Amino acid sequence: MITGAFDSDGGIAALNRLTISALAEQYSLDILLFAEKETNGTVIDPRYISNALPIHARAFSGNKMIFVFSAWRAILFNKYDLILVDHVNLASSLAPLCWLGLGKYTVWLCGMEVFPPRPDFEGRIGLKYASRRLAISEYTRQNIEARYPKLSIEVCDLALDPVRHDPSEYLEEYAGAVEMESLDGNRRRLNRRVVLHVGRMSTFERFKGQEVLIDAFPIIHKKNPDAQLVLAGKGDDFERLKSRALSLPLDVHANIFMPGFVADDLLERLYRLCFLFAMPSIGEGFGLVYLEAMSRGKPCVGARADATPCVIREGETGVLVDDPRSTKQVADSIIWLFEHPESAKQMGRAGYDLVQAYYLFPHFRERFWAALGMAPWSGID
Repeated sequence: MITGAFDSDGGIAALNRLTISALAEQYSLDILLFAEKETNGTVIDPRYISNALPIHARAFSGNKMIFVFSAWRAILFNKYDLILVDHVNLASSLAPLCWLGLGKYTVWLCGMEVFPPRPDFEGRIGLKYASRRLAISEYTRQNIEARYPKLSIEVCDLALDPVRHDPSEYLEEYAGAVEMESLDGNRRRLNRRVVLHVGRMSTFERFKGQEVLIDAFPIIHKKNPDAQLVLAGKGDDFERLKSRALSLPLDVHANIFMPGFVADDLLERLYRLCFLFAMPSIGEGFGLVYLEAMSRGKPCVGARADATPCVIREGETGVLVDDPRSTKQVADSIIWLFEHPESAKQMGRAGYDLVQAYYLFPHFRERFWAALGMAPWSGID
C-alpha cells in the first residue's frame, strides 16, 4: 500500500521505487498505488523489476474508499509475508485488521507526515498499531521517539535511485552550454558559478530554503557579480517565490533563473554544471537531493535544523548553517565556498566518494533487509 512511485515525484515516491526494486528481486508483489493513475494501461516502470516473478499493480486515482476496500480484500484472501505501507495515515486503515489478528503491517516514517504538529489522529493510529516502523534517517527516528518513547523504530537510510542515477560518470564536468530565461526576460548562458536548488515549490513545503536563497542572493551577488542562482522546481508556491525574486534590485534579475519543472536531461546538466548545491531546509526527513548533488561531485550547503546533518558531513562534503532563516549565514556559507574553490572541490570529491561507499542501491538493499529483520536472498517459500 503506497501513495505513489512511478507517476509521482518527491522523496516518498523515490523511497517506494527503492523498496519495490529490493522486494521484486526475490518476491512476487501486489502493489496498490493510492494517488496514481494508469498510464498507457500500466502503472509499473519495468526498469525497476529485475526478476521474472509476478508483479501485480493497481492505481486508484486517489479514491480512498475503493483503495482501502481493495487492500482489505487482498490481505484477507492472500497470505503475505510482508505488508508494507509508505504513510502512517494510509496505514491507519489496516489497524482494525491488527485488532482482529488478521494481519500485521510495516510502515515507513518519512518526515513531514510524522514531524510536529503531525501525525494527526489518523496518523497516530497508523503509527501505533504497526508491527514494525522504519525511519528513513536517524533524525527522523529520534524526532518520533522523543514524543513516543514506547515505540520501537528501525533506521534505514535511503540511497540513489537505481534507474534514474548512474553514478559512474558523475564526476565528469559538463562541457556543453546551458541557456535559459532569467528574471529579466532574456535568455542567458549559465556559467560555472551557479548556485543550484532543486525542490518542490509548495505552500505546504515552505521549509525547503528557496525564500532565504532569494533574499541572500543580493549579498552573494555583491561579492561575486558573476554568481547565478537557479531555482528548479514547480508547485503552487512558484508565483509567490517569483514575485519575491522580482522584488529584488534590478541589477540581480539577470542572474536569477526560475525555469519551473525541468526534464531529467536538463536537470542532469544543471547538476554537473553548477558550482554548488544549496538547500538550507528546516523540514527534511532525509534529503535525497543532497545525494544527487554529491553524486555529481558538488559541495552542498544545508542546515543543522533537520535530517540534513545525517547526509551532509560538515566541513567534509559541505557546509551547514546554524540558522537556515538567516540570509547572512546562508550568503556567507556560499561566498566562502566561492572564495575557496579548492576546498569546494575537495568537498565535492568527498561527497562523491561517500555516495559510492554508502548511498547506492546495493547499500540500501542491505540496510532494508536488516531493518525488516529478514534475511536477503532467502528466496520464496
